[in-house]
Amino acid sequence: MKLNLLVYGLIALVLVVPGFFIIGDMFSEPEVGDCAEPVSKSDGKFDMNETDCTSPEAVYRLVKLEQKKSCPKGDYLVQTASRAGKPAGLKHYCFVLNTKEGDCLKRGSAFHERVACGTGGSQRVSKVANADDRSLCGTDEARTYPDPATTICLKTV
Repeated sequence: MKLNLLVYGLIALVLVVPGFFIIGDMFSEPEVGDCAEPVSKSDGKFDMNETDCTSPEAVYRLVKLEQKKSCPKGDYLVQTASRAGKPAGLKHYCFVLNTKEGDCLKRGSAFHERVACGTGGSQRVSKVANADDRSLCGTDEARTYPDPATTICLKTV
């Protein structure tokens, strides 16, 4: 009898503990600093899947989470979600491009995707600066963010 209880206890431990962490991770909110990959939905909107910041799919990084107001003015990719327990309240997730000089991106209907350089319609990141200043890009397309102050220059290739 004691052996059966021990076996059942071990089985429960093996199933319940990992399940607790998996379910907890599924319902956890992204935190500032997390990177994400945008994924299109059928209704024309998008979801963000959290991914490692060094992954090629990590095109965006969460830099602000606003609960009382929208993201600052700038070129943030904004994802809005209802706040739990507050039907009229919204959370605004403010994402910036997670790129470095030399990366190539292609703009989709709602967001950028990382692509191989030379892909039709792609743009190469020509400059990343710690300033919110479109003039740093000259004739290249600029993506600017005031918080944290960042300018990303995109040159059509």
